[in-house]
Amino acid sequence: MGDRSHALVLWRTEHSLLTAEDLAQAVGVQPGIVEAFITYRLIVPSVFAGSCELFTTDIVGRLERILRLRQDFGVNLAGVGVILEMTERMEDLQRELESLRNR
Repeated sequence: MGDRSHALVLWRTEHSLLTAEDLAQAVGVQPGIVEAFITYRLIVPSVFAGSCELFTTDIVGRLERILRLRQDFGVNLAGVGVILEMTERMEDLQRELESLRNR
């Protein structure tokens, strides 16, 4: 491993960033599955370090929700995208409502 590659690994570790391969390993799937989710923009990299796409650790939970929708409920990738978008919008509205109640 060259000095540049080693420096990238150290920087990723320090900032708790994961590669697509790290994500795949974290949830127990093949890297190609994670790549498909990236292609369909179901998960989006947080950082681009050269040609390397990096993700924050909170994306693991999103990836687990995607896999559950696919495996447990048989939802196709387009449907997963819609469900995630609607869920996130409802969560945003819930936070907004809570904020208004606390005023």
